[in-house]
Amino acid sequence: MPAHKREISKADEAEIIKYALVGCYDKTIARLTGIPETTLKRRCGDLIAKKRAERKYNLRVAQDKAVTAGNSALLIFLGKNELGQVDKQERVIDMGEETIKTVLGIINGCTKGKLPSNDPRDSSETP
Repeated sequence: MPAHKREISKADEAEIIKYALVGCYDKTIARLTGIPETTLKRRCGDLIAKKRAERKYNLRVAQDKAVTAGNSALLIFLGKNELGQVDKQERVIDMGEETIKTVLGIINGCTKGKLPSNDPRDSSETP
């Protein structure tokens, strides 16, 4: 004998909509309504997805109003999350192998008590 299908009443549907609009997870909605989670997903999954999309839209509208009103914290948040802006810019310098060897030579010279000189007359070699 097949298992009895639980009916989803209009009152259940109204509760499901209310919970989905405030961002509840499926598991939470199932517990609050007493509807098994698998039944909820199977029978009301499309409705829940639609109401969650409406929530996101309403949230964006509210954010847009706050940004328009000059909410600087929200401006920073949206700049970082939607525009990829960052607080600190990092610079990457691409040096060739010879440049790296020169820099390491200068550092090595400094660690031996000598200061590097760019003056060719300071060369230890005699002509």
